[in-house]
Amino acid sequence: MPPRYSDDPSERAAEEQCVRNIAVHGTHVMTVTGGDDWPDFAYTIGLFENYRHAELLVLGIDLDRAHLILNDARDLVRSGARFSAGAVSDQVLRNYAVTFRAIPPAQRTAHFGWADWFYGEREYPALQLIYPDRDRRWPWDERVSAAFRATQPILADVPVPEWARRRPG
Repeated sequence: MPPRYSDDPSERAAEEQCVRNIAVHGTHVMTVTGGDDWPDFAYTIGLFENYRHAELLVLGIDLDRAHLILNDARDLVRSGARFSAGAVSDQVLRNYAVTFRAIPPAQRTAHFGWADWFYGEREYPALQLIYPDRDRRWPWDERVSAAFRATQPILADVPVPEWARRRPG
């Protein structure tokens, strides 16, 4: 079932571009600028639609780089790679492993607005792509700096951010 388009012409143009990207490229990557209390993040729309793979989200990386990382992950999925919660992969980032965690439904609702629009009532899985610091330590490692941990909150372990709780609807 196709998504329901907005009556607003500029919103509709963005929605049509999203759907076109999913049809042509396999995914659309949505980038979201954070604020003082939450890092920037980016996520895919279309991995589940086209490849029956969980959508991916990454937090705390420059948005242009995040876009490239998610496109690279899409290319890996297109070629047959499958990522799952708890899995570790050295295919996504050069010289660094990444791991994945399932994103709880409340966090998915908070972070995947356009994916929710695209999928409508259909359920879709989502994973957080987690990267280590320069010393190859995960955000949950006690030796990781508080600053690094703050740039990459593990969505399964933190409350829904305040900005998402204030959002109408």
